[in-house]
Amino acid sequence: MSLINLNNGQIAFLIIVPIIVIAGLFCAIYFPIRKRRMRTQYKYHYYRFIYKEALLQDLYLINNFMFKIDDTHYGKIDHILFANKYIYIINDYYFEGDIEGKDSDASLIFISRSGKRKYIDNMILDNKKLIGKLSLITGINTSLMIGVSLINKNSNCGVSSTSKHHYIVQANKFKLLLKAIESRPIGDINQEQLKSAVQAIDKLNRKTRKNAKK
Repeated sequence: MSLINLNNGQIAFLIIVPIIVIAGLFCAIYFPIRKRRMRTQYKYHYYRFIYKEALLQDLYLINNFMFKIDDTHYGKIDHILFANKYIYIINDYYFEGDIEGKDSDASLIFISRSGKRKYIDNMILDNKKLIGKLSLITGINTSLMIGVSLINKNSNCGVSSTSKHHYIVQANKFKLLLKAIESRPIGDINQEQLKSAVQAIDKLNRKTRKNAKK
């Protein structure tokens, strides 16, 4: 069949159908790969959000922090960001679904994409414990520390909280949270005190150090 003998509708069909097939194949391959990559590399993506703020605002950042609690227990913190008014204790999470509950609940409720529900550890309480242990070891007052649990942007958080020191936030919105907290009408941490806090915490680190200070 010659293209010369085809009408406009047939020509359009021959052009559009291959485009639709190619687009369908692309989506069928790309999105599952992208989803799997995000699930396995989410910590790196979260790190990029935090590192960007540390770099732009000239802040100290310690990643992959592990400290000894006692002879048999260690505490792990993914990121510690030393800002002007607070020290941010940040841990990373990824959920294939949403979470809900109250900040004071012993467990939160995880709701999968299929609607199934199950109990999971309350990361707010986990962060509170970590901050308490870190404060006890370093002597840094807990009022200077903010606990942040980062989650993926396609996971909705329905956890109700009235706390001004503990948060669950989507990683891509961390910048907004940091800006809001640092704009509180309180004085900055004394620079010498901040330097001492960085040194005290850094000395405890049992993992490879990766600090950022522009």
